[in-house]
Amino acid sequence: MDFPKTARVRFRSEYLKFFEGSEVKRLGVCTLFRLSGAGSGARLGITIKARVNSVQRNRLKRQIRESFRMNRVRLPHADYNIVVPGGVRVGYKTARILRSQLDTAWSHANPF
Repeated sequence: MDFPKTARVRFRSEYLKFFEGSEVKRLGVCTLFRLSGAGSGARLGITIKARVNSVQRNRLKRQIRESFRMNRVRLPHADYNIVVPGGVRVGYKTARILRSQLDTAWSHANPF
């Protein structure tokens, strides 16, 4: 599975829409926002607010993207934003925990 530009939320204006009127689901490590009405399929945005070094931040982003890639075809057409809040303590196991929580959320017919 690839991850083309059409499957990404790319612009600041698109990210700001998530905080106006989207559905929210809190998972253990992150918060999942969904904004319905996307016409071209499921798209993903990633926001990491936790103060982490670049190695940990990139590890988290890789796990989020991989989880989304594997489940994108069965998700409803919408924009999704995964937010890792600033209060989360990111350690060695956080990426694996995040991946398992996202895989569980995506596996339901309606993750919300």
